[in-house]
Amino acid sequence: MPEEIVERGETVESWTVPTRTPIDGCSVQPGNGGRDFEHADGVVADFTVYLPETAMVPRRARVELPVTDGQFVLLGEPEPWIYGLRTDHVRIRLRRRDG
Repeated sequence: MPEEIVERGETVESWTVPTRTPIDGCSVQPGNGGRDFEHADGVVADFTVYLPETAMVPRRARVELPVTDGQFVLLGEPEPWIYGLRTDHVRIRLRRRDG
């Protein structure tokens, strides 16, 4: 998560020294990556991550995965999966655009 700093009297987000929170017990699944012709000649990498039910990932967070380099942003909101009367797990969809 970004650090909140005061700049010119306004509170803003700074990614210079982010707060890192490791989360164990996740399942990382590859998604549809490919070429990004809309934004020049870049590459898009997508992943879906299934988190333990207690994991809290704010929608503004950037995510780092152990399987690939770089930081990913969330596509949409974290999605809690309800099974019976409790949350079974939380799904987040991630994207990184390079180039």
